[in-house]
Amino acid sequence: MNSNKRIIVGITGGIASGKSVVAKFFLCKGVQVINADKIGHEILREESIKSQIITCFGDSILTDGDIDRKKLGQIVFQDKHKLHELNAIVHPSLINEILKRIDENSDPVLMIDAALLLQWNMNEICDYVILVTASEKTRTERLMQHTNLSHEEARNRILAQQEFSDEDADFIIKNNNSMEGLNAQVEFVWEQITNKA
Repeated sequence: MNSNKRIIVGITGGIASGKSVVAKFFLCKGVQVINADKIGHEILREESIKSQIITCFGDSILTDGDIDRKKLGQIVFQDKHKLHELNAIVHPSLINEILKRIDENSDPVLMIDAALLLQWNMNEICDYVILVTASEKTRTERLMQHTNLSHEEARNRILAQQEFSDEDADFIIKNNNSMEGLNAQVEFVWEQITNKA
């Protein structure tokens, strides 16, 4: 549990569950959100990380000299061992950067948007954890629609992630239906957090 007076909230959930949509709601409330995915993209461009990834996966993952995330994804989401290898290269720097940004921030409420929040044990520094869920069918359809992945590729990405339990979270937001329904749930959670502040 975070010992400072400010509140740290973790937002997590599986791929295509809609956690980033939920994070945008809080951004609109003026809350700063540390986005693990964006930091991950930045880290892939760091020369030391990039060279380790090329050494591990070969230069076929490059497009115009940069790591092509789609090509890399096609490799790692079909092979759990390769996914672990990639995570071992990227995650230490990614976690350090998130912790650095938390230390540098003094806002009364700060949120961390991270699919692997629980895997990284970052829930231990959070006052609250919000879990965003959606059915596997809904998530598969969203992934196919937004990324041009095949049905099999989309399911591989979903299955590559850990399962979440309702017990892992203080608040659960179900994102299967309308945007209005989602907004109402997020508004309720926001009221609960600010009332406890």
